This record gives sequence, C-alpha cells and structure tokens, in this order.
Amino acid sequence: MNWKKAAAPSPDPENIRINTVPHAGDLKSVMIWYLLMGKLYTLLPWKKTAWTCAGFPVELLWGFDIFPLHPENMATVAAAQKQSRRLIEHAESMGYSRDLCSYCKTNFGAVDTGIKTTLGGIAKPDIITCTNTICDTHWKWFQIQAEKLKVPIFVFDCPKIVSGTDERTIEGYINYMVEQFYDFFEFVKKHTGRELNIDRMIKACEESERMSALWRDIYECRKSVPSPYSSAETSASFFPLAVMPGKKQGIRFFEKIRSDIRQRVESGEGTLSGGKERYRLLFEGIPFWYRMRFMYDLAKYNAVVTYEPYTFSFAPRKPVGRDYADTLREVARIMMDLPYSYNLEKRIEYFTQAVRDYRIDGVILHENLSCRPSSAGMIDLKNALRDNCGIPVLILQCDMNDPRAYSDAQMKTRIESFIELMKKNEK
Repeated sequence: MNWKKAAAPSPDPENIRINTVPHAGDLKSVMIWYLLMGKLYTLLPWKKTAWTCAGFPVELLWGFDIFPLHPENMATVAAAQKQSRRLIEHAESMGYSRDLCSYCKTNFGAVDTGIKTTLGGIAKPDIITCTNTICDTHWKWFQIQAEKLKVPIFVFDCPKIVSGTDERTIEGYINYMVEQFYDFFEFVKKHTGRELNIDRMIKACEESERMSALWRDIYECRKSVPSPYSSAETSASFFPLAVMPGKKQGIRFFEKIRSDIRQRVESGEGTLSGGKERYRLLFEGIPFWYRMRFMYDLAKYNAVVTYEPYTFSFAPRKPVGRDYADTLREVARIMMDLPYSYNLEKRIEYFTQAVRDYRIDGVILHENLSCRPSSAGMIDLKNALRDNCGIPVLILQCDMNDPRAYSDAQMKTRIESFIELMKKNEK
C-alpha cells in the first residue's frame, strides 16, 4: 500500500536517530515505585502479595489490597540486564526443554538461583493466581512454582471465542467466568483473610480505564505523519499498564507523555531526527527484550514502528459507571476478547484495519520460538496482509527472552532485504 508521494532522500544513516520525548526518563521513577512497593508488601507481615500474569485482571487484586508481582515482567528485566541466558540455561540444566517458554525458564532459573530483584528475581508471594487468557503455559508453570514455594494457587479457565461463536454462547462463557470470580474471592479470603472491598475494586477499574484511555489517545497521535512516538519507546513505557493498571503514578506518567506527543503533532515533528521518516512499520509480537536496540536500529533505514498490537492490547476499555455485577461481567468479557485471543478471521480484520489507520508500509511479524499464542497463524496472517494491503510482510524467527535465537548478522541481512522490498513498493 503506497502512502508516500515521493521518495525521501537518503541521508547518512549515522545521523538518523530516535528522539525520545522529554518525559521519557520519568518511567524510571514509576518502575522504582513499583519495585519498592513490591518490596514493602513482601516484608510487612500484614501486607499480602500475589504472583499473577498477563491477561489477569489486576483490578481484582487491588480490591483486596493485594500487590501484584509479575514473573513475566521480571523475566524481561533479566533479559534487559543480560541475565536471561544464564537463567534459561540453568533451567535447562534442571531438565526443562529448550522449546519451553523463555519467560518460564527465566523465572525457574531466577527462583532456583535466588537472583536479586534488580536483575530479574522475584519474591515469594502469599498466593499465586493465573489464567489461560493468553497463554496455556501459565497453568503448568505457576503450578510447578506453587508446589516448589509451597504457596496456594488459583487457576482461571478462560473459554476461547472461536470463529462463529454466537452471542448466546459468549454470554454462557461470561457466566462461567463470573462463577470463577466468586470462587476466587473465597480462595483469597481463605488463604489471606482478606475480604473483597467492592468499592475499591470498582474504583480500581475506573482508574484503570483512565490509564488505558490515555494510552489509546497516545496511539491515536501515532497515526500522524511523521509519527511522533515509536515502538522504541512504547516497548518500555507501557510498563504501568502491564503491572500497575490504574495507579496514579502511571497515570501521571502517561499524561506527561501524551502532552509531549501532542506538542510534536502540533509542530509536525516526528520521532526520527530531522523528520526523516520514510517507512512506517507495524511490528507484531513480543519485543526482543535482550536486544531492544533493534527498534532504534530501524531508524538507520528511515523506518519507524508506528503500531504494535502487543503494547496496544494492554489498554482495553475497562468497565466504568457499572454496578458490582455488571463490572464482573465486563471484566470477564475483556479477558476473553483481547487481541491476543482473537481467532484468525478477526485477527486478519484487525491487522488490515491497523495497516490502513496507521498508513503502514510494511509489517514485521515476530514468530516467537517460545510463544505459541503470538505465533500461531502467522503464515496465514502474512499472506492475508500481503494480498489485502499490497505491502511487504517479513516473518522473523527469534525469541522474546532467549538471546541464543538472535543473530545480528542474519537480522541485518533480512531487514535490509525487507527495506528494499518497501523501496520497490514505493514506485
């Protein structure tokens, strides 16, 4: 799909860079707050913590004043700190397969070695809870760790909305999920002594929607040409949505970021230095946490990732102004209807619309070797986008947390070939 009027000149690649927004550095204080609060809740005997996972409605935990600890998030910390490979290899030495989820193995290695939190370690929780909303590995992974740590576990069974599922069936699924919510509330009361504060939970949902709305506004701004914000920054800045939805620290951070981005849009300034944007990309999949320079390196080719379904999926519309019963039903619906749970038909429609909305010139699909849910159907998705939108689509076989699956030389060759395809598509 040719969105460009004319090809831009080719400046010296070394002079092109990503310009981060002025308040990008404020994320550090948000992360410090989260880590310190996690430490505080772990140390104080009257406070409670829970391990949880992507796709789990953290707002339920806020309703009990239980602090969420995220093994997946801490696994990304380990990768960023160049610790994930040794932790993964440690887990493999324990007998776990190379093909197993690299988040899971990073966590196994972190717990078994007792690595400190700043390097990707995680404290023992009071309870463990997970769901198969996004990933079926969570069930067995968390069960193994619950047995190892001698911690009670609650697992949600989330039905899948496959192609052709009618609304009556979906309503039945919602009823099934709501029944599990009540079971979960009893589980929490039994093992922590905590009662659900309904007003606190509903308030948490409302504040979570406030945060999500800010993130969706940021993505609306990213439709501008040139793009004011790229995945080089969103891959880090979506952190509050994943681990602390609704908390004021994250809300204030997003307000500052949105203000920065709006100023760029008003002035016609893009994220690339000198406004040298030439190719607008969509990147699908979990980033390479051990090689975040990948997103910045794309700038050398005048390319900007302007949309990622992965980071956007953490900001669904949350229930606001609902009573207790309706809030639970909406939370259940959200758990079953996230972009990473879409069936192939809906996924193709979703991606096709994103290509149009964000004026995408090319798509990069990360076929994540240790994440089946994010990789399933990628060949069909690639063919559909290529045929429907007339743009190049590149599939990269890598891994989110295992650097052994990444080669700088091979990546450079493939990206340069992909850039050439987009260049030919301009003509």
